[in-house]
Amino acid sequence: MTETIDTNSGSVQTMSKTGSSGMIEVLKPAELAARLKVPESWVRNRTRARTPKEERIPCARYGRYVRFEWGAPELLEWLERQRKY
Repeated sequence: MTETIDTNSGSVQTMSKTGSSGMIEVLKPAELAARLKVPESWVRNRTRARTPKEERIPCARYGRYVRFEWGAPELLEWLERQRKY
């Protein structure tokens, strides 16, 4: 796993090799929101247990911290399902 620091935002991004599929980038909720062009609150709401399971964004929880694996098959499938709504 490698980490890079974005000099503009100061955020640390973790990258891990995932075999032949390339790199997976670990994102914070604000970073995912920026990529999807939605409010951060929308992203955070889609990770909560009260959100219907089929609408929840796949994420990893580290205590109270939520992270998203950009490029992971689960997230790509979720994005594809959202496109159908």
